[in-house]
Amino acid sequence: MSLRHTLLAAGVAGAFTAPAPALAAWSSPVTVDSSSQANPLAEGAFGGSVLTGWLDPTISLARRSGDAFGPPAPLTAADPYERAWEAGVADDGEAIVLTVRRHKPTQRIRATFVSADGVRTGPVTISDRSHSATQPRLDVAADGTAVAAWAWHDGSGWRAQAAIRRRGEPRFDRPQTVSPPGPTLAHQQQRPWINVAAGPGGRAVLTWQIGGDYQLPESSLHVLTAGTDAVFGADQALGEAGGLADVGLAVGPSGAVQVAYADQHFSGHEGPVSLHVAQGVAGAPLSGPNVLSTGGKGTSSGPQVAAAFSADGTATVAWAKPGKDYEAGGALEVFTRGADGAFGGAQQLATGAQGIVLGGGPGGSAVLSWMQGTSGADHLRWAVHAAIRPQAGGAFAAEETISAADRNALWPSVAMTPAGDAVAAWVTNTDGSGGGQVAAALHDGT
Repeated sequence: MSLRHTLLAAGVAGAFTAPAPALAAWSSPVTVDSSSQANPLAEGAFGGSVLTGWLDPTISLARRSGDAFGPPAPLTAADPYERAWEAGVADDGEAIVLTVRRHKPTQRIRATFVSADGVRTGPVTISDRSHSATQPRLDVAADGTAVAAWAWHDGSGWRAQAAIRRRGEPRFDRPQTVSPPGPTLAHQQQRPWINVAAGPGGRAVLTWQIGGDYQLPESSLHVLTAGTDAVFGADQALGEAGGLADVGLAVGPSGAVQVAYADQHFSGHEGPVSLHVAQGVAGAPLSGPNVLSTGGKGTSSGPQVAAAFSADGTATVAWAKPGKDYEAGGALEVFTRGADGAFGGAQQLATGAQGIVLGGGPGGSAVLSWMQGTSGADHLRWAVHAAIRPQAGGAFAAEETISAADRNALWPSVAMTPAGDAVAAWVTNTDGSGGGQVAAALHDGT
């Protein structure tokens, strides 16, 4: 997982649906790693666990121990030519780590597999060796299905490549080139922005877009899905995606797919930002996108859109509905759709929300987290908030502040365990930077 969050230059409500009854409170935050870190990742394995190490030579996993966590144990070995980039853990405890191998003859993407008892296999190259690859993305489903994607440069310019690892297989399948050559020289020189999500049984969804530069014209968001054959199908272009869409993806337990995105715009194309959602089944074309909500022109730090499925098939989409101000966050709106229904009205949980993350759990349960800034005398103080939806479904309970009051808390990550407990992790500091110690908290789902 790369350090891809944008920091604020300052240095860092009511609901349409009545909130559900309050559940047990979150545990007090504990320190998982006292070294300087960035982007910890919460996982549902081992009753709750946290991946750390994005600024270190190795990736480590801290397993739950009561209401705290054991010491981070390295998953990978240090290598001067290998840079750790992404990682994920299946519910059975198997971890997958993606690294970028910077060594002749070409830069390539490699994968390491680590069993629940610590046996390591790899790293093995998963990208096409004929040309250089960079900036991998990874998602690991509960059953161990994994999808990896990366930017790959051949003679025609930058392309998107992807590979799927099916449950029980010892490695990823052969890479698939999923985007065409750039139509113009400007597009050929731009790397595609890629997002991925894995589902059970070899399923996956991937989006790519050429954007992120105000000098380029606004472009469609391209989506491909793979069914149980683990082969990506035809490319589908989703319109009104802006200059660089903020994307949330999810694949459900039966193969349902959600693609949610906000159409961010650059200078010269300013306009209201909308939340678009396309849905369907992995391995088949998705529906055209519908607009669930529209806000102003403002932006957020970190993810602005998130999507997830619960075990009963309930789909959830959340976004920080932008206001008029740049980097001010937005009104946190949540939309829920039953397995065979349509999205209902928005439940508003907070204002000024940024860095939205979402995880599904057993039954209809889900956990939602975000960061929120409060202006002080001479600086902005950050805190991590969270809300839980119970297994019975319904609305999310009232939000709680889960980080310590005397420290900044940024870049949350959340997950739910198979038993229904929630785990949240974030970085915390007192100096106003974007990194710091890793803290975490737990929520008992019983």
